[in-house]
Amino acid sequence: MKHPLLHALPILTSWLLLGGSAKAQLAVQNNLTPNELVNSILVGQGVTVSNVTFNGQPASTINDQIGSFNGISSNLGLMDGVVLATGQVPLVVGPNMNPSLTVPPALPVNIADPDLAYFVSMQRCVAVLEFDFIPTGDSLSFRFVFGSEEYPEYVCSQFNDVFGFFLSGPGINGPYTNNAVNLGVLPGTQVPVAINTVNSGSPGILGGGAYVCAASDPNWQANSAYYVANTGGATVELDGFTAALRARAAVRCGQVYHIKIAIAHAGDASLDSAVFIEGGSFSSTGSLAVSVTTPLNDGTLTEGCGEAMVTVQRPSAEGIADIQLTYDGAGITADDLDGNLAQVTIPDGSLNVTFPINAVRDPGAEGDELLTIHATWISACGATLTDSVPLAIMDYTPMEIMADDLYLECGTDSVLLEAYVHGGLGAALLDWGNAGAGDPVFVPGLTNATYTVTATDQCPEAISMEVRVISGCDITIPNVITPNADGLNDAWVINGLYKIGSSVNVFNRWGNLVYESANYANNWRGAGLPDGTYFYEVVDGRSGQRLTGSLTILGDGTN
Repeated sequence: MKHPLLHALPILTSWLLLGGSAKAQLAVQNNLTPNELVNSILVGQGVTVSNVTFNGQPASTINDQIGSFNGISSNLGLMDGVVLATGQVPLVVGPNMNPSLTVPPALPVNIADPDLAYFVSMQRCVAVLEFDFIPTGDSLSFRFVFGSEEYPEYVCSQFNDVFGFFLSGPGINGPYTNNAVNLGVLPGTQVPVAINTVNSGSPGILGGGAYVCAASDPNWQANSAYYVANTGGATVELDGFTAALRARAAVRCGQVYHIKIAIAHAGDASLDSAVFIEGGSFSSTGSLAVSVTTPLNDGTLTEGCGEAMVTVQRPSAEGIADIQLTYDGAGITADDLDGNLAQVTIPDGSLNVTFPINAVRDPGAEGDELLTIHATWISACGATLTDSVPLAIMDYTPMEIMADDLYLECGTDSVLLEAYVHGGLGAALLDWGNAGAGDPVFVPGLTNATYTVTATDQCPEAISMEVRVISGCDITIPNVITPNADGLNDAWVINGLYKIGSSVNVFNRWGNLVYESANYANNWRGAGLPDGTYFYEVVDGRSGQRLTGSLTILGDGTN
């Protein structure tokens, strides 16, 4: 394929000098051999590697088409790993200042790879990383991103740069060399990841019609969900790349497999492309996973408050698996736990087993402790697999309800009852019982009452307390007044009497009515009456309560 865009090498030289500047957030290193890159960066758990080669040669020499990257501060979607490119690997470092970058490798290989030839016959700047590996589990997976300067101009063109992950070995039956299959496909499909299958959903200005992309995948436009348009991107040079995808394959533990990671220019040697593979993700699921679910889903278990559920999972449901369990942590003893099994068995046909564990409540506070649960299993391949999970053990702080009695001045129709809870586990539910469920709650303010509030936390524990509402509406009638104009006790003041509708009658000792009032205003001074003892009848205007008693008037004898 011929690209009409021009590529100025003097400009690229300046770009390469800037590529390592502080402005670039994607870091690339080209200081390790392919063998070192595979063994120290690419390979993760459950895989043993041998026979690493690069472009058919022993992988003991540094090559400018393969290196390591750190994408923690970039928009690449991968934290770190290994990058292969059609050009020199520093080309991937942003910012994206060149829409058609080409940085040829120092020693380009232009011999076509037979598996990439399934996609395009004329290849330039071929980069092929290969190695054997033995998995400890029944599956293989790794994460990757493919990107290119071909985006977006050459979308739906007849030729685009190509790449593939070609896996061969026991149980693998595909169309490529040694019956290999290509793992560089879209999730849940056999559609190879390529510029014409993963893009924005529109043909490029230098591409062909949409029918060209449709020939690669009839659903190509739906694949735009996997595409990242990077024009003007600050951290990566490539004009576009895929989202982070996962390659997967079923394998047989303990058997030898071969993987070939290949990328090449198609047609001419213009517009570089690269494939990134996440560090440590090239792994076999011959691993053991232990997890814990706690009552509050926060990784903590409080003493005496429910149980945590521990789950141990293996990668395959085949056969019986006896899992050994141990528990440790500073200050942790066997007496601290209930349910600390020494062994659990995953039955044939099951992937996991779950069992409960409780933290026993101690009489005294010990402070928070960290328990670690370890699981160990010897797999069918003879590999010793382990995993662990931390679990914080917390002391239980008893609950305390904080609420005050309410003392009102008569006349408040309703009042808000509120309470607060200190201690306990999680959020406490408050219930005012006879006042109605929930918190806070409104209750009458014109009558005296006692209410019980109950707090229930997520342990669950429950405590209660009583709260009094004193309305200030109790009727108190003085039995002495001293109307001597000294400003003290001059008037007959009946506290708590509801004025509207009230009635007051005062009688002398012979039963004669000497004073009466409706809607009494607390202002009678015994005017015109001699000192002595009198008798009253008071009716409250709100409750209708009738009260009687005696009243002594002690004035100056002239009233």
